[in-house]
Amino acid sequence: MALVYRLKSYYYVGDAESIRYLLAYAGIRFENIVLKKDVTWPELQKTLPFGKLPVLEVDNKVLFQSIPLTWYVAKDLGLSSSDIFEEAEFGSISITVHELGEKVVQWFVEEDKYKKEKLETELTQVVFPKYLTDFEIIAQKKGGYFGGKKISWSDIYFAAILVTVQTLWNKDLLQKQYPLLYQIYRDVHNIPAIKAYVTKYVPGYKY
Repeated sequence: MALVYRLKSYYYVGDAESIRYLLAYAGIRFENIVLKKDVTWPELQKTLPFGKLPVLEVDNKVLFQSIPLTWYVAKDLGLSSSDIFEEAEFGSISITVHELGEKVVQWFVEEDKYKKEKLETELTQVVFPKYLTDFEIIAQKKGGYFGGKKISWSDIYFAAILVTVQTLWNKDLLQKQYPLLYQIYRDVHNIPAIKAYVTKYVPGYKY
């Protein structure tokens, strides 16, 4: 009997998107539970591991945190590595991608004008140049992708998170300055199953 997957996430494109990409890539049917804006968050938090989303239920067993969820779905799809050191590299890259996404979300939701301007300056002058340059160097050293000569689960995680980052920032960050990162972003979104999913369900996607 096939496993039953239920993915629960926020109403916006974000942490859970890489998991949806991989489920689409694998052709796995799943229940996609997207929480609406009017959900009473304090009450919902009491029902979640550590009060956070996304969570993935697999035959009523619960996994949480987007990076291990991404790895779990990817492990049987030829997108992980048999080399334990390289697999740790994928995890390190993905955690750092998540950090970048969090910094952009922090700027986006900030309501204080002065604080928001300060965060925007930091993103423009420090965060984007540092993170994206370092990611570009890693991709170059690895051979084009974070997975070397082929796409890995960390490439898919990067591409999915960058949809949120670029949508919130409302500007392309990759094409002109970071050709290998742009290639990762483009090639992940050109995988037929992911492209079909994104075209149908992700209105903020563009490149």
